[in-house]
Amino acid sequence: MTIRRLHIGGAEARAGWEVLDVREAAHVDHVGDALDLSRFADGTFAEIYASHVLEHFDYALELPRVLAEWFRVLAPGGVLRVSVPDIDILAHLLLQRHVLDVNQRFQVMRMIFGGQTHAHDHHRVGLNQDFMAAFLARAGFVNLQRVGRHGLFADTSETVVLGTPISLNINAHKPPASDAAALVPLEAGTGATA
Repeated sequence: MTIRRLHIGGAEARAGWEVLDVREAAHVDHVGDALDLSRFADGTFAEIYASHVLEHFDYALELPRVLAEWFRVLAPGGVLRVSVPDIDILAHLLLQRHVLDVNQRFQVMRMIFGGQTHAHDHHRVGLNQDFMAAFLARAGFVNLQRVGRHGLFADTSETVVLGTPISLNINAHKPPASDAAALVPLEAGTGATA
């Protein structure tokens, strides 16, 4: 069986990875929205990687749906490697008037709200470790671990401003099949009664 890995929003082709992006390009294997992965069966991917993607979805409806969809296509025991701009770090940098000039602070502001270089390049939510942990846990992910870097691609997950990495990089896991079965409540149609 071939192990499949999905790079959502990827900007480069890499052996062993399939790229899904909302815009068509030579390196893109699947053109589509990260919110709708219906082209993939449940448990298709052993690994999903997404750098600076989640902040493009609203926090009320889309972000929970996106994470639920990623959880669905991730195989039991699979890992989600995700990176988002850390709003705590960016807010701190934005207030550094004595260190950053107006142009540098403007660039930090762009990291908060998106570069706005194309129709999909707008940020709709600011995320920090607490917010991400809550969204990921609500989607069913376990064993959340903040990491300094993913080291998979040379991308926005490694952006540094004034010696400070601005990304929140997290590894989150889908429980193994045996753990997932244990989470199903008895009243979910197992025939058992309390």
